[in-house]
Amino acid sequence: MSLLMLKDKIRASTVCKKWCEAAKSVRVVHKHQWFASIPTFGNSINLFDPLERKKYTLNLPEKGVTDVAYSKDGWLLMRRSSFVEFFFFNPYSRELISLPDNELPYQAIAFSSAPTSETCTLVTLNRISECIVAISTCYPGATEWITKKFHCAFGPNVHSNLVCVNDRFYCFTSGGVLFEFDPASRTLSHQAWDDVRFPEIHNNEWSYLPKELYLMEQKGELILMYTYGAEKPVMYKLVSSKWEEMSSTLDGLTIFASMYSSETRMDVLGMKNSVYFPKYGLRNNMQCVSYSYNDARYYPGQPERRLLCPVDSLWIDPPPFLM
Repeated sequence: MSLLMLKDKIRASTVCKKWCEAAKSVRVVHKHQWFASIPTFGNSINLFDPLERKKYTLNLPEKGVTDVAYSKDGWLLMRRSSFVEFFFFNPYSRELISLPDNELPYQAIAFSSAPTSETCTLVTLNRISECIVAISTCYPGATEWITKKFHCAFGPNVHSNLVCVNDRFYCFTSGGVLFEFDPASRTLSHQAWDDVRFPEIHNNEWSYLPKELYLMEQKGELILMYTYGAEKPVMYKLVSSKWEEMSSTLDGLTIFASMYSSETRMDVLGMKNSVYFPKYGLRNNMQCVSYSYNDARYYPGQPERRLLCPVDSLWIDPPPFLM
């Protein structure tokens, strides 16, 4: 089994339980995420290991014409070309879990855990107006989505992705407001801070520069990252209801950021104190764009004036068994 190529190990592990155990016996523990490029058309998914700088391509007939929407615990949330048909897909086991159709638009979407777990919850957020948002919830095995509208001061602000922490979903806006949704009680609350507002994000003078907010979790704590063109990413951590700017070295943290979902890892050898984006360098397609806090610069060079996170790319857990 250890001599097989990656795609052959994946295929072998799905044959039977005995072969799956054999694949697990050659498993290698990797902390870092892999960069996944998932084009809408075609049946292939392209994977890139940013540490080893190796590329792989998986041919997956189950994929079809789809858009990727989220990633967590090795699972992808996909949407068919009809824009209403959602499903979970594991590109390594090739397991597919269908969901009921959802005809409502959304600006952010996330799920709490692997869809094979009993606690998996799927949430979408749709800003209807500056003072009304609609939040929809669903679960694997459900027959419909449940939608509830909330009156709140969401405003015209740029907002982050959704992230689940301790069974609650969070979204942060550039106006300094953190929204918290509890799917168990279907309640929405919010808290505002003046010291983490980002007025530059609305500055028309710099309208040509991409500006993004990223929200993520590290050991049960929320981390907020703000990118503004090619400037140094600004990082905050929510500690005791107060946003604190993080150390200039990140204290050994590695962030894998994307517009859908972002992951954090500690003490990854060769990747510490850096932010990685799911995008290749402008002149180097064997290296991801990253920002090193140790060196105070971007690699492999200054990023071009476009989004650091392409719409068809995100991070995913590496295969459960590696070469």
